[in-house]
This record gives sequence, C-alpha cells and structure tokens, in this order.
Amino acid sequence: MAADDSAESSNAQSAWLETPGRDTVLIQGNWSIGRSAKNTMVLDSPKISRRHAIINVQNVGEFWLIDLGSSNGSFLNKRRVHQPVRLCDRDQIIIGDYVFTFRQPIEVTGEYQSTFMERTIREIENVACWLLVADIENFTPLSRSLTSDKLATLIGGWVATCKEIIEAHAGMIDKYLGDGFLAYWREDENAAKDVAAALDQLKQAQAKAEPRFRLALHFGLVAIGGVPSMGEESLMGKDVNFVFRMEKLAGALNISALTSAAGKDKLGSLVQSEPAGAHELKGFEGKHEFFSC
Repeated sequence: MAADDSAESSNAQSAWLETPGRDTVLIQGNWSIGRSAKNTMVLDSPKISRRHAIINVQNVGEFWLIDLGSSNGSFLNKRRVHQPVRLCDRDQIIIGDYVFTFRQPIEVTGEYQSTFMERTIREIENVACWLLVADIENFTPLSRSLTSDKLATLIGGWVATCKEIIEAHAGMIDKYLGDGFLAYWREDENAAKDVAAALDQLKQAQAKAEPRFRLALHFGLVAIGGVPSMGEESLMGKDVNFVFRMEKLAGALNISALTSAAGKDKLGSLVQSEPAGAHELKGFEGKHEFFSC
C-alpha cells in the first residue's frame, strides 16, 4: 500500500516502515524480522538470520530496534546496532539487502505520552506480577574493549538467549533498555515454577560470564494498560520503580541475582536464597529485606 497523507494521518499515533518503493508496513507490538516463517516480517535472503531483529513498542510511543545476534548485523543510519536503540522519524534501517525508512511523524514527548495515555489507553487493570530486571555489568568499558562486530554479536546474542529463556517459561519482555531489559509474568498457579525455571537458566547464562550481567527479581502489584493502535501493553506503578532500584542495589552489593522479600516468599523452596540484609531504596520509605538467590 502506497504511503500518502491518509496513511500518515491514520498512523500519526503509531509508526511504520517504508521501502524505497514507498510501500508501507505498519508496526505494532513486538515486531520480529528474519528468515524464519515464524517472524512477523519474513525476509528471504541468505544474508538474513532466522531470527534477525525485532522492533519493540514500549513506554507508549517509543519504538526500539534490537538485533538478536544476527550474523550480518542490523544497521541504523549505516552504523551497526550494538545494543537496543530507540528509533526516530526518518531513521534508515538496513537488514541484509533490505533498506527501510522508519516513520513516526509525531514526536512522543513526556507530556504527549501522559496526554495520549489518558485519552487512548485501554482500561487499566491492577495485576499481581513477577518483575525481572537484567542489566549488563560495566557496559561502557566492555563496549570500548571490543570491536564493533564483536560487541554487536555479543550483546545481540545475549538478548536473544535471555528472550528465548523468558518466553520458553511463559514470561514476556516488556521493555528493552540500552544494556538490559524488564520482563514480567502475570501471577497464576504456574507462575512461581515458571519464574524459578527461567531464573535457573538465566543463572546458567550468568556463569558463562559473556557478558556479565545482574538480575533483580520482585513480586508486586502492577498497573497494566495497552494502547490498541500500538498493539502493546505497558507496565506502570511503584513496584516497577522498586525493581529497577533493586538492580542498582544489586550492583552496589556486588550480588549477581537479588530478590525482594516478596519474591523470596512467593518462590518458597523453589529457589535457594541467602539474606542480603535490609537496605533503603531511593524514593521508598524505610528499609527493605533482600536476598541473594
């Protein structure tokens, strides 16, 4: 379908890809790209990996490009993507032999996000969730010590491995960060076992130390809402902030995997843990008990 004014108007609150021939493809949700038929966009070329990259919608109106450790890489404005990166209107994306222009005519500022959410978000539900933050340790020195290709392959491969582990155990990645991600599981009768199994496999990945990364796990109440035109859920609330603060604490304590007291209680005997003391977190009153796991 050709890009025109009507397309731009109807998609003003979302985004799309344009090909050199001006054909358009609307992006919604977790948009996967690769040679495998399981991808949202299938690109048939020997230069493209089976699971090559994804474009993820997060934080209401933010579109991020994530390479999945592909052999030939993903390129943004002619530079190889080393880590998850936010896309801007008219960015050029090159994957194999394919060239796309990312279009998002309306800039999504913080003020716009708030207004947009109030007007268009689906009914927000408060849901008990498991929250997991993963973050690569000492990313800046690591990025300086490796060549561009090696860094891209290392980080992309790590993201792909973690994504596969989490999704294989019924979890979802809500948002990708420059050097990490936030994943979640909605609470149900199997969630604790799924989380424990995912945590075990992620800790096996930690043992390989390529790259070194930290984990922070918490259980709490989260507001979940979604914007229909973007096809994605967003997690909000103080417990989301809590688990991000936990990850910073894990770094300060030099603990590779840290769980909150709520997470420990819910996991019970499924995961072994040791007391890590009571600590304050910025923005939260009092001290909170934590455990290494």
